[in-house]
Amino acid sequence: MKVLVIGGGPAGYVSALTARRLGAEVVLIEKDELGGTCLNRGCIPTKTFIYSLELLDKFKNQKYSNHQSFKISVDLATLMQRKNNVVETQKKGLGMLLKQAGINIINDEAELINPETVILKKSSKEIKADRIIVATGSRPAQLPMLDFDGEKILSSNELWNLKNIPQSITIIGAGAIGCEFAWIFHLLGSKVSLIELMPRVLPMEDEEISKALERLFRKRKIDFYTGTKIEDLKKNHDSVEITLSDRRKIKSDIVLVSVGRAYNTELLNNTDVRLGNKKEIIVDDYMQSSIEGVYAAGDVNGKWLLAHVAYREGEVAAKNALGNREKMDYTVIPSTIFTVSQVASAGLKEFEAVQKGINIKKASFPFRAIGKAHVTGEIDGFVKVIIDTDSDTIIGAHIIGPMASEIIHELALAIKLKAKAKQLKQLIHSHPTLSECIGEAVADIHGEAIHKLER
Repeated sequence: MKVLVIGGGPAGYVSALTARRLGAEVVLIEKDELGGTCLNRGCIPTKTFIYSLELLDKFKNQKYSNHQSFKISVDLATLMQRKNNVVETQKKGLGMLLKQAGINIINDEAELINPETVILKKSSKEIKADRIIVATGSRPAQLPMLDFDGEKILSSNELWNLKNIPQSITIIGAGAIGCEFAWIFHLLGSKVSLIELMPRVLPMEDEEISKALERLFRKRKIDFYTGTKIEDLKKNHDSVEITLSDRRKIKSDIVLVSVGRAYNTELLNNTDVRLGNKKEIIVDDYMQSSIEGVYAAGDVNGKWLLAHVAYREGEVAAKNALGNREKMDYTVIPSTIFTVSQVASAGLKEFEAVQKGINIKKASFPFRAIGKAHVTGEIDGFVKVIIDTDSDTIIGAHIIGPMASEIIHELALAIKLKAKAKQLKQLIHSHPTLSECIGEAVADIHGEAIHKLER
């Protein structure tokens, strides 16, 4: 059987590798660069920057005597070069992996003609296949009045073209992307202002987590304006002035627009593949579109715009394209955000559990109460656990604090396996570790946390 995969990002290359492992002949079409947004302009570049800048920040702020601290400056060109090296290393490895698997890679742009055929725009060549998997991803969405010009009004893609660190930046949208870039530019030394239409930053996260992040933003003097919208924007020779709905004005060197993603579904314009209101591909539980034999995985289906979800969707799509019947399971998806303090979550948020009519109990435990947090000098934040009181089952977990992106997986597994709080409490956590905070949080559900001070 021949499988054609369109798009070489997380969903696409995993689809290709999975289909090849299952014995299919595989053709992978990628119009740009292997790895997609995640590797080239998203996850890997931003986390490389954050890791480097946080190291510098720790050295600058850690005093090794009563009178001296390290004198360290940021060099943007050096940071960009390290980012490029990391990306190129990963991209080279991915190319070798695909080549060794025997996957035919074509660098071109594809357009779907029918459920078995695509046409390549560069060569005008037609390629036929038994099954087609669309994994073309997404791109930064634009807003009226905020058209990207590559100079003053930028998308997250265009930020990587900067040659100099701006003295100030205004970021439109305080979701995951906006908050991560707020942290990056703060560490670079820019004056940062965040504008968010919703009532709080990270509006899709647990409310207590959002409020905690807002406190950390204030501590770092990162300005944010929530529950407001843009009334007017003026581009001057050397700055951009934004007028908010409450008539406040913000002036900055550049503006980053991070208000969501638009789906790359133009290749389907002449087909009957069903699209949603935002032009995303509608798929069923098996990743199949409205047209039999055409599947869609990753951002392009509009479900969860996360690389790790795209990996699994790509795997499921490929398996089902080759005759399996495997459902995609979205019940427990860890989410991670790398900002002033790392944010991570899994399972239900508190308001979601209440909306479902679940009798809940919640508990939290602060990092400042465990030794490892003081060892690392990162004591802000907490672990929050939500249980179903009728069964003692852990149904939600939310973390803000050091290494949240790493330690969330213990709680995600507990939710996946329907573990009870008392069971997880009995697990002995190594000392000194940040994961001790999890043990104390689940113990606190039943008032058994050892190191929690009474308020």
